[in-house]
Amino acid sequence: MKDLMLLNGEIYTMNPKQPRASAVAVRDSKIIAVGKTSDVENLGKRNFKVINLQGETVVPGFIDCHTHFFSFALSLNQANLDQISSFEQILSEIKTVAKNLKPKEWLLGRGWDKNILKKGGSFTKEVLDKICPNNPVALRSKDHHLLWVNSLALKLAEIDKYTEDPPGGEIDCDPISLEPTGILKENACELVWKKISSPSPEQCERLLKEAMKKANSFGLTGIHNFEEQKAVFLFQKFLNDNELSLRVCFWISKEDLDSAISLGLRSGFGEENIRFGGVKLYSDGALGSQTALMFEPYENSEDNFGIEVTSQEELTDWVKKASQSGISVAIHAIGDKGVHQALNAIKHCGGRHTKTLRQRIEHIQLLHPQDLKRFSKLGVIASVQPYHATSDRDIADKYWGKRTGFRYPYKSLLNHQTKLVFGSDLPIETMDPLKIIYAAVSRKKEGERRTVRLRSLSLRAWYPQECLSLPEAVFAYTQGASFASYEEKIKGSVEIGKLADMVVLSKDIFEVNPEEILDTKVESTILGGKIVTNFEKE
Repeated sequence: MKDLMLLNGEIYTMNPKQPRASAVAVRDSKIIAVGKTSDVENLGKRNFKVINLQGETVVPGFIDCHTHFFSFALSLNQANLDQISSFEQILSEIKTVAKNLKPKEWLLGRGWDKNILKKGGSFTKEVLDKICPNNPVALRSKDHHLLWVNSLALKLAEIDKYTEDPPGGEIDCDPISLEPTGILKENACELVWKKISSPSPEQCERLLKEAMKKANSFGLTGIHNFEEQKAVFLFQKFLNDNELSLRVCFWISKEDLDSAISLGLRSGFGEENIRFGGVKLYSDGALGSQTALMFEPYENSEDNFGIEVTSQEELTDWVKKASQSGISVAIHAIGDKGVHQALNAIKHCGGRHTKTLRQRIEHIQLLHPQDLKRFSKLGVIASVQPYHATSDRDIADKYWGKRTGFRYPYKSLLNHQTKLVFGSDLPIETMDPLKIIYAAVSRKKEGERRTVRLRSLSLRAWYPQECLSLPEAVFAYTQGASFASYEEKIKGSVEIGKLADMVVLSKDIFEVNPEEILDTKVESTILGGKIVTNFEKE
């Protein structure tokens, strides 16, 4: 295969020493020249596949710092209830899927949103029993923090009115009969999940390949993956078979931490295609399920402060255990108290690796003012998902009201010298980086007819003071993201010596009106100099 030469483009390198270029040359998967087209052409074209960009824009490959990628792959074969805005439509979709079930086969799905209910309807086991009396049903909520099940699923999981709540979880029960309603919260969901058989290896492999193609089509060249280790095995298989089209940084669960320590794994271990990030921990739940941990109760509630999935003492112990063994943590924390306790745990982790580890907190959707400066002081990376800021806007206002705190505080964190990285939380939200970048710079939902001017904050956007500039948003998806996986020296920018991971865009997103970001297409995705999506330019 010939090496690659891109000419006559608008290349935004994310390298502050050489921010712009018009051409780049690649040899053996790495960038060997960046600069003017005339200078790069001096290398000679004989041994290169030469592409004339005709003025199109190139940026470094996008790296999604928060995915549940294997879950997304499996969801391609399940009932999809996402983006359905009425209870009747949800039931209709479930009925359609149920028609094709074999006897006793599980009906699995995801994406339902409890917050759509306004009049009538209820997410209860009885509703599902009418549709699927003879098939167990398990449907994840949009935020993956609730599970809606039918009576047969409860029976198989041996859950009844006498079953105690597991630590960090809750079995929702009728206040009068004390019978389970069919809604499981947080860790209680595992009581059902452990009863469900995994898909066949062949099916997993097929779905994961399909998911990778979709990711590439959006300009993704790398992901950080948080979930079971079966995915790591498959990614390694794809690498060996020369079929891996994403660079993967994987994060393990706390249940696998002892094994990682005994093997001597350290954060950053691996190579350019598959690398070990660290361990994922949980501080609290989620806003959509009203289980995110709060200092004050949710609006219209006197006693719901959310769920402390991991106690402060236990969370600190886990962070210490990992950190003292050279393993970074990524702590899920959404509510203001959840974030506060995550910062406390990192502050007290100790150990000789403390200064070199790149600790992270995921989501940070409500931040207490006293904790804003603690991120940079402790060197904690803020791993955020800007699409949440727009999709969650209405329920954030509904359940958090006007309480003190920074909401989805991207600019505030950046202004306080916090390292910011972007992700999608796939499959909970879209993995499209351009839509996520649009959300970060506009703080608007797609299709809203409100003018946003980046240089003026007199906007009608949601908390417009938290809008990012376009360069800040792209940096968080590229060079910033590579720092979070200890890889800023080998990727994240279009720079000599780095891996040739790039994306060609149909529009110059740095120059167009922000609204046009949503109209921009990914023309091509390039991984290590190899074109992994179709390129129609000559």
